[in-house]
Amino acid sequence: MIPARYASSRFEGKALVDILGKPMIQHVYERACQSNLLDRVVVATDDQRVSDAVSGFGGEAILTGPAETGTDRVAKVAESLSDDIIANIQGDEPLLDPKAVDQLLQPFLDDSTTQVTTLMQQIENPDDYYDSNVVKVVVTQSGQAMYFSRSCLPGNLEQEWSASAPNFRHVGLYAFKRSHLLDFTRWKRTPYETSEGLEQLRFLENGVSIRVLETKSSSIGIDTPDDLKRLMQFLKA
Repeated sequence: MIPARYASSRFEGKALVDILGKPMIQHVYERACQSNLLDRVVVATDDQRVSDAVSGFGGEAILTGPAETGTDRVAKVAESLSDDIIANIQGDEPLLDPKAVDQLLQPFLDDSTTQVTTLMQQIENPDDYYDSNVVKVVVTQSGQAMYFSRSCLPGNLEQEWSASAPNFRHVGLYAFKRSHLLDFTRWKRTPYETSEGLEQLRFLENGVSIRVLETKSSSIGIDTPDDLKRLMQFLKA
């Protein structure tokens, strides 16, 4: 499922911005459809303009009411679905790698006790490590999330950046067992979720395990008009 708002605070209408002759949401939708493990791709939106655009290129869209987070929006749609496993794919990543989606879903096929999955990448430069817009994650030896933060995580006693340290950035793709997704929207916002502004902490604070897999797949998220400019420069290079 692809949650997509029109009224984004930092880039209004970004779901419909033109990229090489197609709205951004179409690029994401078409790439998601290339996943080998997804049975169905749906855009969840609260705006008729986005819904009409998706229908216009032959995709499937479901209108929702207002939602606090993208996960809440996905959960609202999941209430009407019978699927056991539901993926949450960001609607602002037009270079989405379908293999990353498959990597996200595979643990549910391998282990029936899997509850929630997401992805991470090694941080390769100090700017990202110190950037509060880059979400960091620390995991157990078995790959379960211990915490997500906008702060430098893990801390460094030497107070210097080290490329060899286990510094990982969170990649915002998720997959959930439907039951845990429905629980998510019933729970109140939690203290750490509110403090960090990170919805996934609601799962951890309610005792739900998040399996985090390291991925080599890369993408470019479009949060601002400047991000779009960088994407267009990349595509023209």
